Amino acid sequence: MTEPTGPAPRRRRAEVSTRRPSPLTLLAVVIPLLTVAALALVRPAEVPATTRAPASAPLDRSTAVCPARLPGADDVRLGSTSLGSGELALRVGREDDTEDLVDGVGSRTERGSVVVAGSGDLAPGLVATRSGAGSAVGCDHPAPERWFTGVGASAQHASTLTLVNPDKGPAVADVTVWDGSGLVDVPALRGIRVPGARSVSFDLSEVAPSRDALAVRVQVSRGRLGSGVVDVVDPLGRDRPVREWLPAQDAPAATSYVAGVGTGAADRTLTLANPGDDEVRVELRLVSEESEFAPSGFEEVTLAPASVTEVDLGGVLRGRTAVGVQALRLDATGPVTAALRVRTPRDLALSVAGPVVGTETGVALPAGSKRLLVAGATAPGVVVLRAWDEDGTAVVRERRVEVDPATAARLRLPDEAVLAQVELERTSAVVSLESDDGGLSFLPLAQLVTTSEVPDVRPAQR
Repeated sequence: MTEPTGPAPRRRRAEVSTRRPSPLTLLAVVIPLLTVAALALVRPAEVPATTRAPASAPLDRSTAVCPARLPGADDVRLGSTSLGSGELALRVGREDDTEDLVDGVGSRTERGSVVVAGSGDLAPGLVATRSGAGSAVGCDHPAPERWFTGVGASAQHASTLTLVNPDKGPAVADVTVWDGSGLVDVPALRGIRVPGARSVSFDLSEVAPSRDALAVRVQVSRGRLGSGVVDVVDPLGRDRPVREWLPAQDAPAATSYVAGVGTGAADRTLTLANPGDDEVRVELRLVSEESEFAPSGFEEVTLAPASVTEVDLGGVLRGRTAVGVQALRLDATGPVTAALRVRTPRDLALSVAGPVVGTETGVALPAGSKRLLVAGATAPGVVVLRAWDEDGTAVVRERRVEVDPATAARLRLPDEAVLAQVELERTSAVVSLESDDGGLSFLPLAQLVTTSEVPDVRPAQR
């Protein structure tokens, strides 16, 4: 018997809302989207540059500072590799004067320091040298930093530092000194003020006495200064004192060349300075006209941080090993400065790590025999040599010599030459002048500066 079934239950249909979003809801969604789109289209205003690189212009002014004489070294030779004629402005001591260049050459006989200023066509190739009685030095162009390595401050080896201000306004410099154990505190060499058109000198044996070899850095913080050092070796016994100018080095370097080692029986001492905070190891190679090679039995030199050391090269630069050697190559694990002292009983010669010449250099030549030393060529190239006598007549019209890396070249100059120009093609190298006029001297040559940097000065934006 089946139970009666009732009516089927009703199913409710879900109600679908057809109500549209309110305007407020639409605005809440659309306005942020429009804001983001508008911001994406907005570009920020360009901020004008506050600094601009200087522009290059032909050099129209140049200054060289010649130090005061050593005994017998009264000859100041002037030159311009542009071979122009004109008037140079001079300051001899505290007096203003002039000197005419004729066909790029001229000379003076002066005892005091000489500031040489060239303008116009005479500025780009201005060179000057002081020499005589077996000593010679290139007249320094003022620079913000100079390094002198191997100076002395004892009774047997003393050096005098001289700062010359070529301008009318005062100049300020700080001198930092290192010895064999570290930095040396020398209050007298901090904040040195040199009045305009004046010079100041410091005997290092008085302001920083030490038996160690020293290294000195001159930093100019105001104005311009020419820096120079005279080195005097006064050995015990009957040997008379010998003296010479110590050339400056531009900056420490990890790889450097000391061009000029001298010949014959002489004591040779290499001085190395490490101004950095880390220990440095230095390897030595000898450079001849045929190759670079490491001398047998010579171990690398270890330099403690902020220290100076001397290395006796007497045993290395003697006998067959020294035949044909023209330069030293120094490879260090950090930047160092270097100087080689070559001493005989009657003479002292000082050679330093020279700057790299990229294209052109020049030199006013001392009297006597002269040779150009070229080392450290970066690629196979050509050295082009030209030279003129005191009448402006070419005595070497154009001599072309091929140079290769890992070799040294030695080019003889005529004795009558008073001005030389050296151009390097397809390579760069270290170039030094070796002169002998009763005494040996080495002059490192620097790249000739032919352009100046003109700052971009504009009214301040308010």
